[in-house]
Order: sequence, then C-alpha cells, then structure tokens
Amino acid sequence: MSFNQDLSDLRARIDSTTQFKIFVLILLCVLLFAPVLIELVQTWSTSPDYSHGFFVIPIALFMLWRKRDQIFTTPPSSSWIWFSLSLLAVCTYIIALITSFHSLTYLSMIIIIFSLFFFLAGLQITKIVALAILFLLFMFPIPSSLYILITNPLKLMITSISAWIIQLFGFPVYQDGNLLFFANTQLEVAEACSGIRSLYSFIMLSCVFALLCSHLTSKMILIASTIPLAILVNIIRVSGTGILANFYGPEVAQGFFHEFTGFILFIIGLIVLFAIYYLLENRSIHGGSRRLHE
Repeated sequence: MSFNQDLSDLRARIDSTTQFKIFVLILLCVLLFAPVLIELVQTWSTSPDYSHGFFVIPIALFMLWRKRDQIFTTPPSSSWIWFSLSLLAVCTYIIALITSFHSLTYLSMIIIIFSLFFFLAGLQITKIVALAILFLLFMFPIPSSLYILITNPLKLMITSISAWIIQLFGFPVYQDGNLLFFANTQLEVAEACSGIRSLYSFIMLSCVFALLCSHLTSKMILIASTIPLAILVNIIRVSGTGILANFYGPEVAQGFFHEFTGFILFIIGLIVLFAIYYLLENRSIHGGSRRLHE
C-alpha cells in the first residue's frame, strides 16, 4: 500500500469533529510555540552540540505514524478538567518566555502538548502518543547547570584515560586538569571533547533504535550502551589527537581536521549502535525460535 493511499484511508476513518480537533491542536501549538521554535532553529544551526534537533520533530511524527492504527481505533474522549491544566501551563509558559527562564519554557511546552491531548483526545489516546511527545525533549538544549555538572567530570575522566593511553604508546605527557602538556605543545580537552555532545546524540538515536526493538530488555541494554559508547568515542578522539600533536603540532586539534575526525568517529559510533541493535534483535528472534521448537 502506498503512502498516499494509506493517508487517504486514515482520512476516511477520521470524522469531521476529530479532524477539527487535530487542526485546532496543531494551530494552537504552532502559534504558541513559534517564538521558541525560531530560537531553537537558530541554536540547532549554530551549535554542533544540538544539530540533531532538526531530526527530533520528524522522528516524533514517525513515532506517531507507527501508532496510527491504535490512535484512530481508540475512541476519543474529552474532559474540561484538563482545559484548566492547559490554561495553567500556557500561563506558566508565557511567564517563563518573558523572563527568559528557558528550562521552564521547554517544560511548559511539553506540559501544554500533553494537556491539550488530554483535553481534546482523552486519556487512552494520550497514553498511546506519550512516548512521541516525550521524545520532543531531545530538541531542547540541556540546562546550563546540568550541562556543567555532567561536562566537568567527563572532561577530567576522558583527559586522564587519554593521558594514560598516550603514555602507553610511548609518548611523554603531563596532565593538569583538562590540559595535556607534551614536549613541544599542549592540548586542552574542551567541552566538545567531553562526550556530552556524543552522549546526547547517541541517547536520542538509541531511543529510535529502541522503538524498533521487540523486547524491553533489549531496549534498556541499547539505551544504557550509549554512555560507554560516547565516552569511548571521545577517548579515542582525544588520544589520537594527542599522539598526532606530537608529530604535527596543535593544529591537528583545530579547524577542519578536528571537526572531520569528530564526524568520522560519530559515524563509527552510529555503526556500533546499529550493530548492538542488530545483535540484540537477532538474539531475541533466535531465542524466541528456540523456545517455540522446544
């Protein structure tokens, strides 16, 4: 069945009242969130840490599309009780927006979406779409206080392990905090190499793969694997840069070469993440087959 035909079938199954509710929900969200969405697009465009934000909304829509049969076969219901929560969330959102309290602004957006679904569609449909709504959290920047709390320990850990690996290869290096001193140069392990960028992106991608997994255990293993994976990728990056800096100077830690190596290692990490997903799914499929034969 083609996408257009599938979409036409869905339209035929939605009554005019439900179509109107969907239209109102989308229109309200677009108008209300427009100022924040414009700022987010600028952040995604200028900050490599959050460039994955462009993919969040399309993936969330894909998650909704996968649940379309459940959504449109579940009888909708509405309750005015949730309308008061919507108004309260909107007021909180406007105050947070005016005062530039970004974390509260982002949280209010999610609460507004949830409360509108509760109000227009009811509890059962909201349960079905809950994961897609929560996935939208990935499009928001990490709060500054949390970013610092995570980044500083990661930087020190990655610097220490990288210094040990560099010495293991026979290159003398002295570590002072997140600084690595060599015979002819020095390198600083900055926020970009702390692993937070890879960790945030890998967690988002692992959630997408987890969506495709058949078993809860596989989902949990896949998401948990992103933490050591992100750390490992950045240890390789810092160690490799340190070794190359001994031969070619600090230029290897700047400009195009630095960004290119980061991109290559991210692609390798993505391949590893897919391999973990593939192995977990194969194991669950073969395990299920063996149980059937027994």
